[in-house]
Amino acid sequence: MTSTSPTDRSWGVSSSEVLTLVEGYLEDAATRTHERLGDVAGVAITTAVAGGDPLTVGSSTALAAEVDQVQYAIGVGPCLHALREGRETYVPDLARDPRWSPYGVEAAGLGVHTSLSVPVLDGRAQVVGVVKVYAGAVDGLDEEQRRHGRELALEVAGGVGLASTLVSTSLELDDRIEAMDTRRTIDLATGLIMGRLGCGPEAAFDLLRRESQNANLKLTDVAANLLARPAVPADGHGADGADGVDPELPRSVAQAPFRRRGEAPARGR
Repeated sequence: MTSTSPTDRSWGVSSSEVLTLVEGYLEDAATRTHERLGDVAGVAITTAVAGGDPLTVGSSTALAAEVDQVQYAIGVGPCLHALREGRETYVPDLARDPRWSPYGVEAAGLGVHTSLSVPVLDGRAQVVGVVKVYAGAVDGLDEEQRRHGRELALEVAGGVGLASTLVSTSLELDDRIEAMDTRRTIDLATGLIMGRLGCGPEAAFDLLRRESQNANLKLTDVAANLLARPAVPADGHGADGADGVDPELPRSVAQAPFRRRGEAPARGR
């Protein structure tokens, strides 16, 4: 990685593209360390956003990534312990160590019996990730191999910190986009009701909210369902509209008399 920040706007590179580059760097670092270590089951690097889920951002083998996923799914294991406590954790026999049950037994079943988890610290001594070294044999990592694991944790600190920041930014953007989509769906449904009933925005929203309560559905779901319904014929009739009820509206909303803009009042007004 160069000293020039890849997040510089002058590069015209998105955060997702930068994250891909960072993950490539971390994967390469894990692979190079694996080659130095010799006969091990794999090397993997984990990061986690504050309040978020752990994420493997680089691994030298598919087995290392799979063992990581097992630990994340169970929620107990030496990697997660190192991530929370900031302490190096060496487990010579995963299957027999009661602290990590049932993860240890499942990892051993996959062929991993030994693990080393080394916290990755940023410039403020905050834990931003964990370097893991896995071995297939019981007590399968000697002191020299463990030292290489510690060296990798120092080497990738900047990359893991950047990956964590980018993941956090991506999640925040996803949340904002989801909120915008939700607002847009509700606004469109409110506008549809206003057009059908000839009412104002507050009354239309209140009808939508009451339908949400009556149907015991989220407001967004009610709005999305309303927008997904097929349009009715211009005369307001049809297979579902023969009784004067517009099938494009929820039943409780459609009970109110309405008119389309520019038309005379509908039947029942």
